[in-house]
Amino acid sequence: MAPSFGSYIAGSLALIGIVSALALGGYWLRRWIVPEFSGALARLAEATLAVAMLVVCLQVLGSLSALYFGWIVVLCIGVGLGAAALGRSKAGGLGREVAAPRVETIALLIALGVASWTVAEWTFPTQSSLDFGMFGGDTTWYHMPFSAFIAQEHSTVHLHYTDPLRLAAWFYPASTELINASTIVLFKSDWLAPLQNMIWLPIGLLAAWCMGRPYKVGPATLVAAAIVLDSGVMIETQPGEARNDIMGLAFLLAFAAFLINGHQRRAPAAGAVQDAPERDAPLLDKGPLIMAGIAAGLAASVKTTFLVPVVAITLGVIVFSGRGRRWTTAWVMGLPMLVVGGYWYLRAAIKTGGNPIPITKFGPLNLPKPDQMPLDPRPRFSVSHYLTDPTIYRRWFFPELDNALGPLWPLILILAVSAAVYIAWRSRNKVLRVIAVASLLTAVVYLFTPLTAAGQEGSPTGFFTNTRYLVPGLVLAMAMLPLARPIRAPDRRAWQTLLFLTVVFAITVLTTPRWFTSYIVGTVFLTLCLVWAPAALSLARTRWSVSRAAVAGGAVALLLLAVVLGRAQQVQYADQHYVNPDPFLGEGGPKEAYVYTQKLHDQRIGIIGSSQIIFGQYGFYGNDATNRVEYIGVHGPHGSNRLPTTCEQLRALINQGDYDYLVMSQYTQDTGPYNSGVPNPYQFPVFAWVKNDPAAKLVVKDTKASPQPDYVFKVEGKLDPKACKPEKRPEIVGEEPIE
Repeated sequence: MAPSFGSYIAGSLALIGIVSALALGGYWLRRWIVPEFSGALARLAEATLAVAMLVVCLQVLGSLSALYFGWIVVLCIGVGLGAAALGRSKAGGLGREVAAPRVETIALLIALGVASWTVAEWTFPTQSSLDFGMFGGDTTWYHMPFSAFIAQEHSTVHLHYTDPLRLAAWFYPASTELINASTIVLFKSDWLAPLQNMIWLPIGLLAAWCMGRPYKVGPATLVAAAIVLDSGVMIETQPGEARNDIMGLAFLLAFAAFLINGHQRRAPAAGAVQDAPERDAPLLDKGPLIMAGIAAGLAASVKTTFLVPVVAITLGVIVFSGRGRRWTTAWVMGLPMLVVGGYWYLRAAIKTGGNPIPITKFGPLNLPKPDQMPLDPRPRFSVSHYLTDPTIYRRWFFPELDNALGPLWPLILILAVSAAVYIAWRSRNKVLRVIAVASLLTAVVYLFTPLTAAGQEGSPTGFFTNTRYLVPGLVLAMAMLPLARPIRAPDRRAWQTLLFLTVVFAITVLTTPRWFTSYIVGTVFLTLCLVWAPAALSLARTRWSVSRAAVAGGAVALLLLAVVLGRAQQVQYADQHYVNPDPFLGEGGPKEAYVYTQKLHDQRIGIIGSSQIIFGQYGFYGNDATNRVEYIGVHGPHGSNRLPTTCEQLRALINQGDYDYLVMSQYTQDTGPYNSGVPNPYQFPVFAWVKNDPAAKLVVKDTKASPQPDYVFKVEGKLDPKACKPEKRPEIVGEEPIE
């Protein structure tokens, strides 16, 4: 059943109040920090400030274990209104807005058309997830389990162990998951989770526009970025899922946009338009540096893969600031970056005993890290492993790049690399050079990143989905392409560049359309809300001289319609999601366990088993996401979570967890490491260890699941570790005893 109508109205009012207060706070803080920003750039800065305030508020409440409805509403609205009062008191007389060079109407319409198509194409997978549930592997493996756990605990203090894998995903930055958790608390439902990425996409497109804004090529930079953001790998992994790449990409682009626009000086009294200089102005006022730091912090708080471009750009800006300004640049940009983006890294350092990024020991520093078993979703090969293997290029890399980037992928990669190299080598603007070098460095790091070509040797099945790790560098380089002087000056050449990029975009997106007629009405509405209405409201004030009252009236009408339609969608989501997992799980996966646990409420569920259990675990949280689900493991030093290696250990852990139900596969690993047929020392018979205990009642037996059967037990008492049959104990290094 869906949450009550009253709770929906309460959640809607709370969300409207929070967004309104934070938007007001973002507006007045922007007027204080960067009063020269105008138009699209001002809106981007206000959105960045609002999101940063939201994230920091939720982090504070999570640290205090106070993520409750009332506290979320009070603190977020209070901070928003407080920021508005502070910004308003400080904003007077600091200078006027600097208008951007005027863009031709036809170029503006092309940009709006590309943005509309991109948003529209993202709405189809989003609406599918609103109907059937989110079934992406990372979504059901750890993104949504983290969100549900935070919402249930009302806290970010505790680690949530999702598996025994080497990756230790519970140390990943989790700002996207935290925002999802807050909406679960507000609405008593996770129905907004499939929609969250639809918020970050327009911010990313807006940021891309702003990168070209001072050079009068905003439409071209938007189209160039859309070629990447609407590519096959993004459509396959982001819309309708809880994957967080798009949030990081949006604020990475905003980071670059604030730096590129930072040459704008405080406007003169007349507020005259200033052309972007080819050479640097005295590098960057404090205001743009602060905004850049906030955006960079948001990007870094989402995913560790964004650390490479963020750190590279930050160091480059500091180095090129000039003698006498480096320290000022470092602290002005670094302090907001740490405040907004450092939370999850500080949490990891505390939990591990000193390591902010527990996936590495940081070379000679040998920082502590979780002592995980050497288990991976797939063998952890990188692209660099196959650099000299032409067979892999022909059979895997080239076809999957076609799927990921479209049939023009060679042209896209050549354009991106050429633009980045040219700007890094020839541009006289140091900020542009820094961003170009950072995009190239990000691409190089991608080649050597583990799991970018994951899969059994000679079969990199993970290559397609993990081209996401290349996207940060690729989207920066593509957005930089229209900024190269030879193709943006004179205006005629800039116009030709825009047309060329639009053709590339059209060929790329039209080859792999994912449009479904049954969702057209929802697509039109979402595109209206996210593209047409904001653009119309902005143009109404800047070009059409429409009154404030009319603009406000249009916004209110659209908001009321969204609230009405939202309730219908919430009810439909409750009725349909995860009810029929067949279209997504096929012959494999824990389908019958999904169906059974969807009917449970407020139950403690322990899970253990192979990948089909690990990667599908969010389905066990139940229809209303109230079940508490935890992977049964041996907790060790520095935040580690390892497999139980004996029957006695497993039964003792089940008793400690006080579980109501158990969901498991037959073994903890499939036959041999990664199904190679080789004996696997981590293949423990967990089903056999539990099935004969009278306290465990078998309620589901799914023998059709693949590659192993799945089982659900109802726990009706304490299991007896002493009743386990003697067996030969495998030798597993680093095993922790159970007290």
